[in-house]
Amino acid sequence: MEKDFDRWNKKKKRLDQGERRPDFHEREIWWCSIGVNVGSEQHSQTNDFSRPVVIIRRFTRDLFLGVPLTTKTKDAVAFRFRFVVGDIENDALVLQMRAYDNRRLIRKIGTVPEDVFAGFVAAIHDAIVKTEPRTGRGSSEAEANV
Repeated sequence: MEKDFDRWNKKKKRLDQGERRPDFHEREIWWCSIGVNVGSEQHSQTNDFSRPVVIIRRFTRDLFLGVPLTTKTKDAVAFRFRFVVGDIENDALVLQMRAYDNRRLIRKIGTVPEDVFAGFVAAIHDAIVKTEPRTGRGSSEAEANV
C-alpha cells in the first residue's frame, strides 16, 4: 500500500489551523489523527489518518505524551504492553510514543483502568530507563564533561 503523504499534508494543514481544542486527561483513549509517517514509524491506515492513542502524560492544556494502540497483538515482542479495555485486547506500542497536540484528537473512546495504567507506566519506565551494557566505542562520561 502506497502512503498518501500529499493527502495527509492537506489534512495536517487543516488540523493546524483548527480551533477545536478538546480537553483531555491522562489514562484516556482517543482516536487521534497521527497521520502518515516515515519508514517504521507507526502511522494510520484509515481514511481520516487516525488510530487509537492512550494519553500517558498531560504536559500542558494543549500537549500530551501518547502511545498508539493496535489490536494486532503479538506475543513476546519487546516494547509492547498488552491490556484489555472492554472486550478489546490491545497492544500499546511503547516504542512509538511521542508528543501530540490536542488538535489531533478526534473523539474519546475509553479510559484505561487505574491498576492497568500503573502497569502501563511501569512498562514505559522500564523501556526508557533499562540500561544495557555498553558495547563498542563511544564517548565516556569523562569525555562528555569536557
